[in-house]
Amino acid sequence: MTAERWRAAVTAVLDALPDVTPRCGDVTVLAVDGGAAAGKSELATELAAALQARVLDTVHTDDLLEGWTGQFTFWPRLRDDVLQPLSRGRPGHYRRYDWNIGAFADEVTVVPPQVLLVEGVSAIQACGPYLALGVLITVDRAERERRWRARDLPSRAEVDPQHEPQLPAEWRTWLAAEDDYFGAWQAPVGVPILRC
Repeated sequence: MTAERWRAAVTAVLDALPDVTPRCGDVTVLAVDGGAAAGKSELATELAAALQARVLDTVHTDDLLEGWTGQFTFWPRLRDDVLQPLSRGRPGHYRRYDWNIGAFADEVTVVPPQVLLVEGVSAIQACGPYLALGVLITVDRAERERRWRARDLPSRAEVDPQHEPQLPAEWRTWLAAEDDYFGAWQAPVGVPILRC
């Protein structure tokens, strides 16, 4: 995303937030969704900075996944362990997945904030009935592949300077699953979704 597009997205969210009704007790759940390397984490960081003290926590869905095979299976963990307790005014908890050791590791406590950002692929649907506002970032697959390579591949494999590196098999499988998911994606009824 360009700086102008980031500013427009942040402004749109800040303008929309006062008009949404919390659906998770007193917590307004804001989901930032889109495909791999679309810019979700960057937008979530910008939103958290703009919201300052009103956002006490951000949940990254990558921390809830069970590795490469858990792409869409984390939804119950998010809803049951984080959002449901928050809706009752209690702290939520989840175990953060450690991608380096390939297992769930430390436990994370989510204290009820005014606004909770949930960031990651399928975050809008994952939040289910607790979602108050969604942001869907759309970036074409070729650009996302380019960004993903630039961000993560040099640290994972030898890069041949004369050829663009091939994405690892698990990344290609991941992107194909995303293509299927977003190809069938429908906005939840009754929830405002901002597209950028």
